[in-house]
Amino acid sequence: MNKEGMLWEICMDIYRQVFKEAEPSGDFDKMIKSGETKKDEFYMNYYLPDKRLMEIIDIHCRRNKMSRYDSKTIKNEIVIGCSPTGCRKRI
Repeated sequence: MNKEGMLWEICMDIYRQVFKEAEPSGDFDKMIKSGETKKDEFYMNYYLPDKRLMEIIDIHCRRNKMSRYDSKTIKNEIVIGCSPTGCRKRI
């Protein structure tokens, strides 16, 4: 697998874990299959504290022995991408 493919797989693993730990919990693979991820701002329906999100990213980067550059690339992709929101909705 090339480097880009490897980075993409790490990002997908991170998304799987963050949505599993989010409130409400979600199965990211099922969300993709059902088309939920194609809806605008679908990730806003899920909550995960920012601190926990960063911990999960760091765990995966260390586990995969990523360089600082690649770790930063993954962190940017996850944070700017479709990770669960770090803010609870106000009612």
